[in-house]
Amino acid sequence: MTLYVTDLDGTLLRNDKSLSIYSQNTLNRLLKSGTLFTYATARSFSSASPLVDELFLNVPAVTFNGVFVVDPKTGKHIIENVFTKKTLKTAEKFIMENSFAPLVYSYIDGKERVSYLESRLEDVSEYVCSRKNDRRLRAVSNYNELFEGNVFYLTLFNVSDIEKCNAVFCEENGFSHNVQADNYDNMVWYEIYSKNAGKEKAVLQLKKLLNAQKLICFGDNFNDMEMLKKADIGVAVENACIELKNIADIVVQSNENDGAARFIESRENASESRDKRFENAKEAAFCRVKGAHGSVGTQNEKLIHSALKNYYAPFSDEQEIKIGNYFADAVCEDGIFEIQSKHLYRLADKLSAFLPAAKVNVVYPLICEMKTVFINSQSGEIIGETPSAKCKTLIKAFEEMYSIRRFLNDENLTVIIAKLKIEKRVYFKGEIIPDLRSRTARKNCIIEKIPMEIKDEIVFKCRADYKTLVPKGLSENFTKKEFLKTAKDAKSSLRLEVLRSVGIIKQVGKRKYENLYSLEDL
Repeated sequence: MTLYVTDLDGTLLRNDKSLSIYSQNTLNRLLKSGTLFTYATARSFSSASPLVDELFLNVPAVTFNGVFVVDPKTGKHIIENVFTKKTLKTAEKFIMENSFAPLVYSYIDGKERVSYLESRLEDVSEYVCSRKNDRRLRAVSNYNELFEGNVFYLTLFNVSDIEKCNAVFCEENGFSHNVQADNYDNMVWYEIYSKNAGKEKAVLQLKKLLNAQKLICFGDNFNDMEMLKKADIGVAVENACIELKNIADIVVQSNENDGAARFIESRENASESRDKRFENAKEAAFCRVKGAHGSVGTQNEKLIHSALKNYYAPFSDEQEIKIGNYFADAVCEDGIFEIQSKHLYRLADKLSAFLPAAKVNVVYPLICEMKTVFINSQSGEIIGETPSAKCKTLIKAFEEMYSIRRFLNDENLTVIIAKLKIEKRVYFKGEIIPDLRSRTARKNCIIEKIPMEIKDEIVFKCRADYKTLVPKGLSENFTKKEFLKTAKDAKSSLRLEVLRSVGIIKQVGKRKYENLYSLEDL
């Protein structure tokens, strides 16, 4: 499943802080069908929830820039990323020594309060006056009262010496901070929270909590920057700041034109259509008959290969087409399709023959989720099964793409990684489940891999598509070791080589004894 997380102000909400009827209806329809969707905001739950009250949210939301992950209906905290006592003492001392007049967010007697110095009302007047009916507001007479309760968030306004504040409110001292202008007025907010918070950290916590496979995030401003970098796909709305659009994977229509909702709708509709097509393809694969070309026919194919061939070219007269000295798996209006479940290097001769004259789509099935079912072959009874488990095998795709690297820059070639959910059925005699680690046990079993669902398709059609393989947060110049560390995968060396093959990464020199690389401009 894909988890969609959007910022609110300037992204999902229109400029008047409202949610359009289109976004409301579209998102509610998708939520009812099971789409995982929520928001991540700098706002409190009490401030954010009335703005999205029309949505039937059932996935936890991120508030206070990632300090809290909350129940979207009650605001109850599911995850808390708060200050340590030592960190908070550092903040209190600095604020008092420099006579700042902050907003202090805390819990006092179990209730959320926003405290401010009554004698310094002019410093926070725009905030306080615009929220006269906010029951959280609490005027106090001194700093001791200001920092009462369990403090979790601080805001300074119109700070004159930002560098001085940055030196204190840094990660080394236990802080994260965000500086930006408010979307609706001219106030500059300097927001301070725990280093363990941040939208990017909270959405990753949420992704893990929900066991989501993919994270897609939407934003418009600087405090969305790291969240978009950490997402599998980072999406900026058209009205976003230029810095955010530069690091986003995709730029969609503006908040006034429902860019976020339109993107989610389009992607989910495509996914629904894909699921229906794959169900039809599976049925055709199960009912396959002997092909017209002897041993080349579909009867001799594995189910995965046959299902994918039916998925990409559903008509039998499009399949097993002879072109020159070779049979193509399928030929349709989208070009030649070659499904290769073993090793892509085996396609080298075909690619050399096909690519000069035609569009070629190479499909490589990658098992991303699998469960094993043990079946008594005599009675047909299911004896046992393992839970469905995710398979971290994307490195295998890099190995295969590397094996055909000399073709990757050909404008006629498209590589499609089809990520599949598989049920492995093990048929055996007797009542004792065999140990599949034993070669002898495997020889006495019939093992069949049944494609259950196509979870995702990663398409590399042009050079820019390979940009998605660049690890988020990679520095301007880097070594192979730094690349692997950023990718968080010690086996990703072939990923780097694939990117070099298509010209995304180039070698620019040496750093001591290591090669130094940089990213090419697309």
